[in-house]
Amino acid sequence: MASMAELWVQGVELDWRTVLDSPDTHDGARHIDLPTYAFQPERYWLDASVPRPSAAEAPHDGFWSVVEREDLEGLAQTLGLDDAHSELKRVLPALSAWHRRQSATASMESLRYRADWKPLSDSNSDRLSGTWLVVVAQDQVDGELNEAVAGALQAHGAKVVAIAAPDDAHEWAGLLAAHSDAAGVLSLLAEDERPLPDVSSVPAGFGRTLTLVQEMEAVGMAAPLWCVTRGAVSTGEADPLTSPAQAMVWGLGRVVAQELPGRWGGLVDLPSAPDADSLSRLCGVLAADAHEDQVVVRPFGVLGRRIVRAPIGDESGGGWTPGSGTVLITGGTGALGGQVARRLASQGAEHLLLVSRRGATAPGAAELEAELTEAGARVTVTACDITDADALRELLAAVPDEYPLTAVIHTAAVLDDGAVTTLTFDQVDRVLRAKAQAAWRLHELTRELELTAFVLFSSLAGTVGMAGQGNYAPANAYLDALAQYRRSQGLKATSVAWGSWAQGGMAELTAVNEVRLRHGVPLLSPESAVSALEAALEHDDTTVVIADIDWDRFTHAYTATRSSHLLDEIPEARSVLEAAGTADPTTPLPDVLARLAPQERDRQLMSTVRTHVAAVLGHESADAVGLRRQFLELGLDSVTAVELRNRLNTATGLRLPTTVVFDHPTVADLVRHLGAELFDGTEGSGTPGAAELDSLENLVAAMSDGDPSRAQIGGRLRSLLRSVSGTAQQETAAVESEELEAASNDEIFEFIEKEFGIS
Repeated sequence: MASMAELWVQGVELDWRTVLDSPDTHDGARHIDLPTYAFQPERYWLDASVPRPSAAEAPHDGFWSVVEREDLEGLAQTLGLDDAHSELKRVLPALSAWHRRQSATASMESLRYRADWKPLSDSNSDRLSGTWLVVVAQDQVDGELNEAVAGALQAHGAKVVAIAAPDDAHEWAGLLAAHSDAAGVLSLLAEDERPLPDVSSVPAGFGRTLTLVQEMEAVGMAAPLWCVTRGAVSTGEADPLTSPAQAMVWGLGRVVAQELPGRWGGLVDLPSAPDADSLSRLCGVLAADAHEDQVVVRPFGVLGRRIVRAPIGDESGGGWTPGSGTVLITGGTGALGGQVARRLASQGAEHLLLVSRRGATAPGAAELEAELTEAGARVTVTACDITDADALRELLAAVPDEYPLTAVIHTAAVLDDGAVTTLTFDQVDRVLRAKAQAAWRLHELTRELELTAFVLFSSLAGTVGMAGQGNYAPANAYLDALAQYRRSQGLKATSVAWGSWAQGGMAELTAVNEVRLRHGVPLLSPESAVSALEAALEHDDTTVVIADIDWDRFTHAYTATRSSHLLDEIPEARSVLEAAGTADPTTPLPDVLARLAPQERDRQLMSTVRTHVAAVLGHESADAVGLRRQFLELGLDSVTAVELRNRLNTATGLRLPTTVVFDHPTVADLVRHLGAELFDGTEGSGTPGAAELDSLENLVAAMSDGDPSRAQIGGRLRSLLRSVSGTAQQETAAVESEELEAASNDEIFEFIEKEFGIS
């Protein structure tokens, strides 16, 4: 039947009567007519149509179209020249080539971004208040930095309590619960770069920072968490990056800011030996309320991190071609590695060494090898677990002397996404071993070689933070940091933070990538991606972001639950933020609900929840969200559930747990829960008659059991209850009517079957 279906959709006429009458066909098979409403009139595909040029652009387009075709006669006619063919014949090819280069450059530059630093005003005169917990590693309690930071906090008005991070995660709860009223938490854990016991790829400081985040969320601490690093970022050539391992905490922090916006304070990188002024500036950052959560403190001042465009410019960095020798590509038989290998072969690469776990047995490896060989390259496809240090060392030792290693391109990666609150060290280890630890070993094993390129495939997740990638983002932040570290050592390095690739890229299969698409990060075509990579190598970039970003959608999504200055230097994003800032302020939802009658309140809450669910799932309208369908059936997963929780927190002012969507798995359930959280136990004091009821309750409590007045009061209360119940039933019916009106056909039939036993 599957084969018949394949033939039919390709246009082959089939005699279905013969098929249905066959004795092998399942009994009861028959033709049925499709219902007239079989196809819903809602379009989900992206509109790929190209906008028509404006009238002002049309003449120019016509001219350049003639040039692109190198149409000599057409150009002469366009310019109104009757006898200039000899001159045009010389200039036309050059003009055409120039225009193609300019068009390609403009297209490529629209994909290029980088991180930059903006000087901020010093606010070291701001005062701290309340108790601040300073969390340090067990053997660093009396460290010089810890004592200096604690002293600075106290000098700026804070009461400081130092906590040594326990080895056992279960001990965290008691430590944190004892200081649940703290005003802030400052972590110095990133300083510990030793590997965690039994998890060699995970630095202890990074691992314990993740545990600290999880435990603070588990005990419900309201205090913001700030993380301090030293040497984790660089602001320029004169400020070398010295600690790639601590950069993992920056990658984690960017994700926590998206997943747990109310939990996060920010990231601050200090000088290697901070003086009194630097520590005073640190306190000013902690005390300020400027939404600056990625900050560098240096002897010359304070800087805030920004994303900016990265134009290619006119000057080349010297260019790069694969040339002679061996180019090693990790993940070489995968979608990304294969695309890069094809481009290198077309550029004249002499020997391509493609490495993956399965080597020649990987799907498509034989076809890829044949294609590259036909293009003129010598190809070796090898199976190697690059997370195994000995295996990687043997691989590099086996590179033939006639084709010495000249370039490394590290595309290998593993995905194991999950919400920050649920991540395990096993999940973190799997991702870091393939991405970060393997990169460091490649660095160590090749640092003495004269490589012409050392390319690391990073991700946009590490640059801006993506919900659901609390292990993947740190790994990619590490790659960016490693590239900067190598440059400071005088070595070649380029780290490219990619948006997701189309046509088989690994991230294309993840729920996180679906969120990216909805939030304004379309997939990159492989052709555009490898061309942009070629340009990055030609211009000798150290770190660069290459992503197709719809700034309108991305800015709205990125700042939906937490303000950020990260995008301030992108003009399109700034326009969105300014428009949002000048919009008429709306009354907070809890205030709106408090003015409504109970049935209207439920209706408004229902509309709010459905609207946010629709936004998270990418629906055009809240009408697409059923009231009684399970959220999992609607398409919510652990990543999108976090986004929905954050949106509802912002709308309601509540601090909902990360599991709220799973604990209350339908819109109707969630509306009841939100109503209870917002109003149960708090609305009575403002209700007419509440004072009288309180007095009556006190009066009855003071009466003896045998007092005849108790019976009389009880009778009147029962009568009053019946009248109130009648009104409540009418209100409930009104709400149920609203639910029924919004319900889908399937939900209506499910209700009938459940209530009346009719199937």
